[in-house]
Amino acid sequence: MNVFNFDLNLLVVFNAIYEEKSLTRAGQRLRLTQPAISHSLNRLRSAFNNQLFVRHGHQMVPTPLAEKLRLQVREILGLTEKIFEGWENFEPGKSTRTFLIGIQDYPLMVVLPHLLEIINKTAPSITIKTSHLRKEDRKIALEEGKLDMVIGVKQEFGSNINQQYLFSDREVCIMRKDHPDITTTLTMEQYIAAEFIGLSVSEYEVQAIDAKLKELGKKRHIRLIVENEVSIPHLVAKSDFLSNVVELVANAFVTLLPIKIMPLPIPITDIKFYQYWHVRHQKDPAHVWMRQAMKNVCEVINPHIE
Repeated sequence: MNVFNFDLNLLVVFNAIYEEKSLTRAGQRLRLTQPAISHSLNRLRSAFNNQLFVRHGHQMVPTPLAEKLRLQVREILGLTEKIFEGWENFEPGKSTRTFLIGIQDYPLMVVLPHLLEIINKTAPSITIKTSHLRKEDRKIALEEGKLDMVIGVKQEFGSNINQQYLFSDREVCIMRKDHPDITTTLTMEQYIAAEFIGLSVSEYEVQAIDAKLKELGKKRHIRLIVENEVSIPHLVAKSDFLSNVVELVANAFVTLLPIKIMPLPIPITDIKFYQYWHVRHQKDPAHVWMRQAMKNVCEVINPHIE
């Protein structure tokens, strides 16, 4: 028998016939007509190549094979019930689920601490495991189940990946507090004359400023390129370099390091962040809970909520 072609609903019929000892009562219990319950029994007999139940007087008596199958069938049905009970009755306080989240340095630093506060209070046994994947690798990771969700900038994944807007942030310019050339304001001339630290891979579209400058016939002088955005404030604090970072990152470091924050000399579009997940998780109660927790956190920390 090919198990992939076997209708598991037949096990429900098997169990009902075994317990009721009657096709009529089994049909009534399952709300099936007499022809339908008889047809299901015939399918069971064909699948197992055995009569399974034979009439003896007014009862359907199980064959030795049916007696052997009874406990296995009940176990399978019991496990199935548990699966759906777990699906429908997710309890954060009792869950031991691990969530795999693809997230970059910036949202990890500003979002995760607040998310962990919620988890520690309401779901203390849930585990978060983060992964730092390139943008081009995230779709496959979501499809293959290597990630439960991704937190990042706008990205086209396709129809099998759902998305939800979380928050927006803007770019600002940071420099050391006692910068010799820049005191209270940052002019375009100072900005162009300065030397910058940049990111080797711009997750947050920081090149938007360079596109704006190009329209004006101007260009930044980037002297140092790093991969880790969190390292930038530390490098800025100990040099005369400037750097563009998102405002929540700047705010996180301004009280920890001798740096100051200034608006960019020209306005650029805010950066929007989203959470992404595969459609198979759309109605998973645990996943729904985590997405809502993420959304709630972002609404609290977000200075530019839509």
